[in-house]
Amino acid sequence: MARRSSATTYGRLATLFAVAFAILSAILALLGYFGLPANVLGSVLGGAVLLAFGAIGINAATMQTSEFYLAARALPPPVNGIASAAAVISGTLFLGLAGSYFADANAAVAITIGWCLGFVVLAVCFAPYFRKSGAFGVVDFLGVRYGGRAVRLAAALVVGLALFAATAAAMVSAATLTALLLGISAGTAVAVVTALIVVTAVFGGVRAITRTAMVEYIVLAAAFLVPVTIVAIREYASPLPQLTFGFALRDAALLVLASGRDLAPPPTGQSWATAGGGEFTFLATVLTLAAGVASLPHLLMRSATVRGPDRARRSAAWGLLFVLLIIAAAPAYAAFAHFLILREVVDGPIENLPDWIFTFGNLGLIRICGVEAVSVDAVLGACSGAAGFTGNLAASDLSMSGDGLVLAAPAIFDLPAVASALVALGALAATLAAAKAMAFAVASAIGHDLYGSAREVHPSAGRQLIVTRVLLVAIVLLAAWLASDAPDVAFALAPAAISLSAGALFPALILAVWWKRATANGAVAGILTGLVVTGGLILDRRYPGFLPFGRLGFSELTAAIGGMPLGFLAAIGVSLASEPPAEERQGIVDAIRRPGGAPFVQESESL
Repeated sequence: MARRSSATTYGRLATLFAVAFAILSAILALLGYFGLPANVLGSVLGGAVLLAFGAIGINAATMQTSEFYLAARALPPPVNGIASAAAVISGTLFLGLAGSYFADANAAVAITIGWCLGFVVLAVCFAPYFRKSGAFGVVDFLGVRYGGRAVRLAAALVVGLALFAATAAAMVSAATLTALLLGISAGTAVAVVTALIVVTAVFGGVRAITRTAMVEYIVLAAAFLVPVTIVAIREYASPLPQLTFGFALRDAALLVLASGRDLAPPPTGQSWATAGGGEFTFLATVLTLAAGVASLPHLLMRSATVRGPDRARRSAAWGLLFVLLIIAAAPAYAAFAHFLILREVVDGPIENLPDWIFTFGNLGLIRICGVEAVSVDAVLGACSGAAGFTGNLAASDLSMSGDGLVLAAPAIFDLPAVASALVALGALAATLAAAKAMAFAVASAIGHDLYGSAREVHPSAGRQLIVTRVLLVAIVLLAAWLASDAPDVAFALAPAAISLSAGALFPALILAVWWKRATANGAVAGILTGLVVTGGLILDRRYPGFLPFGRLGFSELTAAIGGMPLGFLAAIGVSLASEPPAEERQGIVDAIRRPGGAPFVQESESL
């Protein structure tokens, strides 16, 4: 009865929000048709939805530790799957993947494969065993399996380093999108985002994060799928862009063949999928993403919020389904944008270029004849000196970065102004969902998994709750400060969360489940080795010359391909050189891998 009641509650919330959101979007689209300014559309839509997010989060406030940390371990697998998908899609994947297909299809394919494979690894290798252990988070799980304070300290260090930079990067994106939607200053936008995260996470914990994540996923799914679906219907009479973008690729190729020229290569942007690299980079990206996604602390801890191991595995499968629903449409954005730019923009008079060219040119995302397309005069001045200039735009003169493709897509697709606001709002929803989940994972790892296990303190459940909430506020405020003071650094280090999780946590997690001989000393050695090597390669990428023996060329995303194997070697080598684990620790492995039955670590009465 409780499970049915929980499912009904979430179902009603999702239905009511979806209906209200659809009605509001339709009304604003109609008002936009009759002349309501685009900035007003964005402000009304963004303001209303952000207020709804805040209200849902505040309404989910709780003083019960079971609800705060684990949503009472009663989430239905589909609901938990939606929350998991929202937590890992983030603005980076929402905005970046389609742009990666536009800039470098090979890199984008590697990201898609690695991301999906990560959910498979999570479902097969981790999720049911994590739930069977009764642990709260990654730090708690490794502490339960290996024993000892050192393992918890090492794991908490990795969780903090990996997720803090990613949280700050998410807040950078969220503040930028909030300023764009509401027409406010950057500083005010950071304050709005900070307040929204605090009120929707600090008071309700996982319970509030899950409820808001569910409605945030509705927004991001609508924002990502509706524009590209409209184009698929309009151009190819099909409501499935995932199956029709091949026609756009064909039509674009025919236009290139007829004119003899294609668009110029995209300029280098901040996209985490860098061009080039060959087969090794492709393989490194797939392996790093698969291992990193499977061991992301804020994703793995979601396995603890369902009733049993079987539901944990089903939850991961639902998460993969909801992620696939979004990323499967990413190639369509790239294909449709490429085709429509060639058909509608190229070979037309430069004086008649559409306004979106200059909007995104002023953001540094579009270059024409080698200069940023900030105005008609700037473009004419740059192109007029070229040999054979006729006054029309040649395909090879236009270069568009993939970083802004999704935000520019509604304008490229010639959709109403409300569509542009919808896409920006979808990216904002994805970013907020990720920021809240990551900030909570860090606070929970320190406040509950680390502080709560300190025998010399013996903190009560209430004190742990207070400490976790205070830490959560501090983490959000520090991330807001970094987002305001050094946004470029925070954004550049965002992929570090995946690399550090893969390099430092994945070996210890795999061995915790699948090798009884692994010891606490081995786990600590593996975690620290993976952290140092992966972190060194990331810093070498960011600060050339950091490593004394020269640059190795790894990106922030692929750095774990060096740290992960060495982490495994260190963990296995030190474990073999140490005394075998006590029978109690080996029994834990048998217990969490034994089908059925109660979890090895029972939930305490306070939960």
